[in-house]
Amino acid sequence: LKLRCPIDIANCSILMQFILLVSGAFFVLVGTISAERLGSAVNVPLGRRIFTELDIGHKTAYYGEVTVGTPPQRFVVVFDTGSGNLIVPSSECDSDGCTLHQQFNADNSSTSNYSICGKYKGTPTNRMKITFGQGIVHGKCMQDEICLGGLCTTAHFIEALKESADPFTLFKFDGVMGLAQSTLSHFKNFNIMHQLSSRHSLKHPIFSVFFSSQDNETSEITFGDVVKGHMASELF
Repeated sequence: LKLRCPIDIANCSILMQFILLVSGAFFVLVGTISAERLGSAVNVPLGRRIFTELDIGHKTAYYGEVTVGTPPQRFVVVFDTGSGNLIVPSSECDSDGCTLHQQFNADNSSTSNYSICGKYKGTPTNRMKITFGQGIVHGKCMQDEICLGGLCTTAHFIEALKESADPFTLFKFDGVMGLAQSTLSHFKNFNIMHQLSSRHSLKHPIFSVFFSSQDNETSEITFGDVVKGHMASELF
């Protein structure tokens, strides 16, 4: 199977609706927030790395931590609003793009299960190929417990078996967590926001992002709510 993502993930393209500017940029992807839920909200701190390229100058990637499996295996991922799947390197992958980073070992997780990606020539398969604007990943579909902060859900994801050297060897982060709507996921059960929202795990079915312009101020992504301390006015 092939899945094409229409972005260069190194650009960390933000497709969210721009809301406010305080000391940094504040964005929110809006669902329906009028109804209070029984779920929670969590903040995930974001690290920052600035890339310098001759053709475009500077670009910035923001990344945070996610855990997969039981017991949890920790990965640093870039949060990408231009794709809808979680991709982490596999312990079975010997590409430099994988071995330079943390790798997921399914044998070490008691909750890990194989998943069917779809059909190839009429036969069910758990393998797929993902083509980004820059880079290619060959992987297999898996299911396991995925956690952001203290918020967890069972979801499907892609365990990378082969990654192209460009751009994955250049990245400080291990993988990619897609936060786009489920139409950009392989299936809905691959979409972390869909899984959290459909199970009412979130206080509100939204996430918000604060990008700090100060080195001594932490950037963060908030799942399930907005942080009013980052806002200069009311959202609505």
